[in-house]
Formats: sequence, structure tokens, C-alpha cells
Amino acid sequence: MLNDYLNLQFDVKGKTFKGFCMRIHDDFHITYAVILEDCHSFCVWLDEKKHKWCSSKFTNLDPTVLDQIIGTLNHNQEQQYTVS
Repeated sequence: MLNDYLNLQFDVKGKTFKGFCMRIHDDFHITYAVILEDCHSFCVWLDEKKHKWCSSKFTNLDPTVLDQIIGTLNHNQEQQYTVS
């Protein structure tokens, strides 16, 4: 089973980001609420038809940070499929 809660901590461009992702169960996508310290919260989801991660319309974050979060989620998904 994919983790419903995932701690985040990583560095991008000399700044440390800490927070967590929490799985939101819906009928359409694999969706996570993302909460980072000193930032607003937002959602990311996997659009399985396009095979692409998307983020909330008002996500105001450096694309490198968003890529780091999505990379972490992708890594966890890969682990799920190799363990199952």
C-alpha cells in the first residue's frame, strides 16, 4: 500500500524545505496535500491518462522544489510496486 503520509526534507538552491505530504483519497487521481514550513499548502496529483503529475492552480513555488516533491512521490510509488 502506498504511504498515506510522507515526511519531506530536502535542500534546493541552498534553502532547506521541511514538511509533509498526506494522501487524499478520491475516485479520480492519486492525490496528495503538500504542506511545507513557511509556505502555503497545495495539492499534487497523478493524471494517469497523461502519465503526468499536476499541481494546484495557485501553487507558487520554484519549479525545482516542485520537481523534488514529485520525485519523492514517484520514488515511493516505485517502491510500492516492487514490494507488492
